[in-house]
Amino acid sequence: MNFTNEEIATLRASFMQLIPVTEQLSADFYSKMFQEHPELPPLFKPDMQSQQDKLIDTLAALLDVLNKPDVAENALHDLGKRHVAYGATPATYAWVEANLQIVMAQHAGEEAFEAIKPLWAKLLSFVTKTMLEGAK
Repeated sequence: MNFTNEEIATLRASFMQLIPVTEQLSADFYSKMFQEHPELPPLFKPDMQSQQDKLIDTLAALLDVLNKPDVAENALHDLGKRHVAYGATPATYAWVEANLQIVMAQHAGEEAFEAIKPLWAKLLSFVTKTMLEGAK
């Protein structure tokens, strides 16, 4: 899936607006995940700060290479392969895709996020599809 330069710029700008709250955003995301899926915490290392940092770092890295579709797809395929060992399933990906947007909206402001939600949905759908391809 290709993104236009304008779409990439919009995604990057919206992510930059979240930078001051990324630590809380990632903590809230994992808290929500563990509350809704109590079977998942044992799959994670006890150092959740490291995991939270990885989530934000991965989003930032993806936004850096989004204008290079082959690089983005290869990185996501590799990530998908690794997530097989972590027990990720298509249902897990769907949950992450939906709930990451919810948590982002909470931290960006529901109204502000509403305008860019379709673009984040497009990106996260691309991430899910590509990681699942890599998992095969």
